[in-house]
Amino acid sequence: MQVNYFSLFQLLPAFLWLIIILVVAQIRKSRYPGEEGKYYMYNVYVKLFFSLAFVLFFILAYGGGDTIAYYHGTTALNNLFLEDPGLYFDQMLSTPTDSSISQYFNSRTGYPPGWIYREPEGFFVCKVTSLLSFLTFKSFIGTTLLLSYFVASATWKLFVLIRRMKIVPELYLAIGLLFLPSVNFWCTGISKDTYVYVGVVLMVYNGFILISKDSKHRLRALLMFVFIASLVYHIRPVVLYVTILALVLAYSTAIAKRISSGGQAVIFVRFSIIVGGFIVISQALSGGSEAEFLEQNEIFQQAAITQRDFATNVTYGENRYSIGEIQYTPLGLIQASPLAIIAGIFRPFIWEALTPSLIFNGLESMLILYLLFVFFSKGPRQKFRFIQNNELLLFAISFVLIMAFVTGLTSGLFGVLVRLRAPLLPFVLIILSLKPIVNNSEETVEISNT
Repeated sequence: MQVNYFSLFQLLPAFLWLIIILVVAQIRKSRYPGEEGKYYMYNVYVKLFFSLAFVLFFILAYGGGDTIAYYHGTTALNNLFLEDPGLYFDQMLSTPTDSSISQYFNSRTGYPPGWIYREPEGFFVCKVTSLLSFLTFKSFIGTTLLLSYFVASATWKLFVLIRRMKIVPELYLAIGLLFLPSVNFWCTGISKDTYVYVGVVLMVYNGFILISKDSKHRLRALLMFVFIASLVYHIRPVVLYVTILALVLAYSTAIAKRISSGGQAVIFVRFSIIVGGFIVISQALSGGSEAEFLEQNEIFQQAAITQRDFATNVTYGENRYSIGEIQYTPLGLIQASPLAIIAGIFRPFIWEALTPSLIFNGLESMLILYLLFVFFSKGPRQKFRFIQNNELLLFAISFVLIMAFVTGLTSGLFGVLVRLRAPLLPFVLIILSLKPIVNNSEETVEISNT
């Protein structure tokens, strides 16, 4: 499908939506007067800028890529609606198959790219994006700008929530949640990564509203959480599982703290989780070959296929990394976890990120390593104690470690790694730059990273 992305019919809707977004953003900024709203418009500007950079990179420099394919699939769906709304809604609610593409699409509607259509998760991105594309009259740049504003709105909600907790210096929180270049580049365009990132941010935001004592907005938060979770499930299920697991751990701590004003209940809950996890791991380690383990665990089965494909397929190029030979048994995964987590959080290192598409990631890795040094050089014991007693930080460290393990284990390519790990980077900066006030029986200690 040949498209002139810079034609009047493409650029005019994009320009109109840019104006609408800026006007709406200015109006919404008035809800956050004074210091609380000082980063609001900057957040919107940054998201719009990087979404345009994302579009131009794939149109001019890359000449294709996933985002272009998703747009073509979206356009075919929009054309299908204009030709036969009934078929459109039927396709929206059905799972694509190799044979069904000819039942819904023709030369008038155009065909979605076959490799996108055959992947239910990929074509689901087209389905969701088609709803936005109606509003932008099928403008590629306009749809991207509109999607980037949703990213800006989602991240701002979580920023305000965490800012009011006063556990992280505001500047570091703004950098982590609002201004990280790599996250803003990979997660503001039409892609799986954008929808997954927005999904994680909104699940965390609504999840902590559910955990909070304020019940006024719980029903709305619950409905939004279920809706967002279903979207993430259809695109990248493993991210949903990781997010819910980390939220459950945080929620169990919140319940324990409400049961008892002391620390006994919290200790009991954590002890139960540790013992339960130990029993599960012990049972898993009791025997079984790699083939038997993979047969019983579909997630790790897909991980093994993906990791070995990236490691051996020369068509992906040389920009790859290795964490060594992995045995997909419980014991083998435990042995691989340290290198997988390091890769998921810190790589590519600066000497591994010398290409234009990775340079921001290399610089961010340097920042993370610096903050890690500061974290352990200034009151690490008090910080860990504070993390153990704060639901948000307990979620963050659980989410980061599990997500880093999954990402580092399965990616194999730096280009894939930097996109899959995007949701964990804000929480890494939140953990490493926290500024707790730690109370104990002897003294109150304020820890500052600044």
